[in-house]
Amino acid sequence: MLDVLNAIFLAGNLIAQNVNVVARADEDILVQQGVKVYAISMTEQAPAWTDKCKYGGVMVEYARDWPEEQSATGEVLPPEPDKPIGYALILTEERCPEKEARKIFNTDSKFFAPLFGKKFVIREGGPMDTRDYWNQREEHRAKWMPQVLRTIEAEAATNPVAKAFVEEMHARQALSEIAPKQSDQTTPRAPN
Repeated sequence: MLDVLNAIFLAGNLIAQNVNVVARADEDILVQQGVKVYAISMTEQAPAWTDKCKYGGVMVEYARDWPEEQSATGEVLPPEPDKPIGYALILTEERCPEKEARKIFNTDSKFFAPLFGKKFVIREGGPMDTRDYWNQREEHRAKWMPQVLRTIEAEAATNPVAKAFVEEMHARQALSEIAPKQSDQTTPRAPN
């Protein structure tokens, strides 16, 4: 019975892999004064006996710059654009054993842990459950995305991680203009 359950788990995981990526951070990333964009490397969360995919991307500090309605009370909280609340994750590359590397655009976010302060962007082994940004309905997409892209663009002049991200998005955009069939599925509009 356990073998059947494991087979079902693996089959479900493979099917969902095109939309969801559950991965764990490969190392601790410490918060650095004045830095808002960090490189991240993650490994697929999967059974120990499987060959795991590796992921690369960025984590970016963000604040709530949109009004938010509290579902329990109906109260609408005003935006607080100067009060960072967490880190957005954007995975941009997937490298799996025995497969060609592929470009992705999966997102998730994590809030600051109030009890432990803001010492780490993420801890080694910290899990993130990402979703393909383009497979989400518009109303379910992360509200922080425009702000995060602006932050990356603003940091690109002084932060090599942000610069590499911007260059990658510009390259994807240029490629999408050559091959328009894939443009809406792999590339957000690069910041100007």
